[in-house]
Amino acid sequence: MSRYYFAYASNLDSTQMERRCPGSSYRGKAFLPKHRLAFTHPSSTWGGGSADILEDQDTPGVWGAVYEMTADDWKRMDEAEGTAYKRIKLTVLEAGLEDCPLDCQAYKVVDPTGPHLPSRLYHEKIVRGALARGLPAGWIAWLRGLSIKG
Repeated sequence: MSRYYFAYASNLDSTQMERRCPGSSYRGKAFLPKHRLAFTHPSSTWGGGSADILEDQDTPGVWGAVYEMTADDWKRMDEAEGTAYKRIKLTVLEAGLEDCPLDCQAYKVVDPTGPHLPSRLYHEKIVRGALARGLPAGWIAWLRGLSIKG
C-alpha cells in the first residue's frame, strides 16, 4: 500500500482532511496526466454530483494534492469514501514536473453514472481547496467555470 494519497476534490480542503485523517500531512501539489475530472456519482451528502477521475488520453490531466497517510488514516478515509468509491493505484507528477513521478493511491467511483452537476456547496469547497493548495491559476479558472446544480 502506498503511503501517499492523491486528492482532487473536497479532500483538497485542509479542514476536511484534518478531521478525516488527523495523522496525515500535506506533501504538495501534483498533476495526474491523461485524466479528466468528472462528476459521475450522485451524492446524498453533497446534494449533487461527486467527483471522479476518468482516464482520457485527449485531456492534459487533473491537478490535486498529495498527502502522506498513516494506516489509521487509510482506514478512516476508506470509511469516509464508503462503498461508492474504491482505491486505485496511480502515478502523479509532483508539482507537475515530469521528472518527479510519485506512486499514490486515489479514490475512483465504482459504478459511474451521469454526468451529475455538483452542488454549489461542493463546488465551492473544491475551489477553496484548490486555491489554498496553490494549484495553477488555469486549473482554478477551469474549476470556477464548471456548471453547478441550482
